[in-house]
Amino acid sequence: MNNNQTLQQGLELFQLKNTKYFSERVYTDRGEAFIKSHDIAHVVFGCDTTIYGEGVVKVWTTFGSNLSFWKVTTGYNEVNAFELSRAYSKGHVVKNILGFLWVIPKTIIRARKMKKPWPFYDYEPYLDRPISEIRREFNIVVL
Repeated sequence: MNNNQTLQQGLELFQLKNTKYFSERVYTDRGEAFIKSHDIAHVVFGCDTTIYGEGVVKVWTTFGSNLSFWKVTTGYNEVNAFELSRAYSKGHVVKNILGFLWVIPKTIIRARKMKKPWPFYDYEPYLDRPISEIRREFNIVVL
């Protein structure tokens, strides 16, 4: 992803690259808001949609956004995100989970070094700003 892209452009590219993961599932209004904010978090924190990337974005969201642990957990439960892990092969899970476990402390440290927490649901003012500028403002250092 080109860091000079705006957050909106990065979101569109993220969604285009990951079309296979977007289902026709119907969410509640709260679930729809959570999943859109979650996708934005993928872009801001530079995470892909592997099991590794999904794990890392959860850690970034928990420690680097303005959501509490319980609100993060409630959001993932609302969209039944844990069921989506069944879409990955066992080999993919094993390969990615080991790498994920290794970077949890590093992700927490980087999240704690942010200048301010990412506004999980209040991302709209940032949509037209370059991703590189957003990362600089928040001191987000992508893994």
